[in-house]
Amino acid sequence: MTRIIILFLIVVALAVLAVWITNKSGSVEISWGDWLIETSPAVLVAVAALVTVLGAFIFQVLRWFWIGPREIARRRNMRRQRRGYVALTQGLVNAAAGDASGARRLARRANLLLGEPPLTLLLSAQAAQLEGEDELAKVYFEAMLERPDTEFLGLRGLLVQAKKAGEKQKALSLAERAFCLRPRTPWVLTTLLELQTYSEKWSDALSTLHAAQRQKVVDKKTAVFREAGLLLQQARMVSKKGEGQEALKLAEKAFSIAPNFLPVIIFAVEQALMLGQIPKAERMILRAWENTPHPKLAQFFNEIHSDKDVGTRTKSFEKLASCNPDNPETKLILASGALEAKIWPTARKYLEQALKIRPSAGVYRRLAHLEEIGFKDNEAAKHWLLKASEAQPEPFWLCHECGTPTSDWELSCNSCGAIDCIEWRQQTSIKSER
Repeated sequence: MTRIIILFLIVVALAVLAVWITNKSGSVEISWGDWLIETSPAVLVAVAALVTVLGAFIFQVLRWFWIGPREIARRRNMRRQRRGYVALTQGLVNAAAGDASGARRLARRANLLLGEPPLTLLLSAQAAQLEGEDELAKVYFEAMLERPDTEFLGLRGLLVQAKKAGEKQKALSLAERAFCLRPRTPWVLTTLLELQTYSEKWSDALSTLHAAQRQKVVDKKTAVFREAGLLLQQARMVSKKGEGQEALKLAEKAFSIAPNFLPVIIFAVEQALMLGQIPKAERMILRAWENTPHPKLAQFFNEIHSDKDVGTRTKSFEKLASCNPDNPETKLILASGALEAKIWPTARKYLEQALKIRPSAGVYRRLAHLEEIGFKDNEAAKHWLLKASEAQPEPFWLCHECGTPTSDWELSCNSCGAIDCIEWRQQTSIKSER
């Protein structure tokens, strides 16, 4: 609207100027060499306007001859690109919908119209994957590595293929390359951490875990247990090399990070005992018993006091029991002390208390042993053995992802490959101790 008003005002101004010039009397003379031109001001203005218009027309004609062909080519390319991006968009939609043939056809059209820009390579690779042509998809992903703007996408495609094929070392190499390109990308951090864990590169995995924590890719609770688990695995590796003191230091560091992480506690106590640091091992057991009693810790505690007389041993067991008196493991260790001291009624009392808390096969077998050895009652022993055959087993290390039992805690399940999934629990129980 503003432009129309301005144009109208210009036209009015020109009309007023023309009328004003026409109404003025007088003449204009132009002398040029032997030429003398005499005319009125109105005619001079009209001729000047005509020359101006003609000059502008000639200029536009010359300009068209100069830039016209390039403009035509540019417009043709724009229309071609527009059709190419329409085909590309439709192809991506088809790929997302699982239409492999449609995605492949539109990928070819987009390639023809656009000349294989980054997205057409990605679409071609996705179409090949949908049709099950992994080798062809690999060719496209590798081609993407040659271009800086598609290298990261190509790495991700090849990484997914390598993981699918079980090529963990190749996948690790690709993940490390992706990390160099984009170290803050969440999926890069989680994938690299997973692959470093599978490859037992504990130090590298710890560095990656810290980077993931800084980017808030891993929540605090998971990070604590994962760091403790990585330190434990590192300690185990060092221990196998005969570096017991260094292994204990790593275990104690993990213990300080996750004081209730049962696998770390067991390893730290075992390592301290191997190094002859008995008081330290006993202190760790007493501290751990408050929150995470375990048969292995009871076994270690029993070994520490094995050379003492029955009365002293009984007092030691009572000291341990006072840390967590209502836990079934506490009842069992007190029952074991009573059995060794041959105080049969006391042993029965503690076993029956344990039975009320956790009716497992192990408790029933201990009751059968007590009846047979302590009270010479074979019928009662058979009764408890029958109960044991029908009862739940004692807690054990179990993968909560696939349900596979294992003899010891590991950072990843050997059966399903899940990480941080091994727990100490009964197979049918819901609550568990890490």
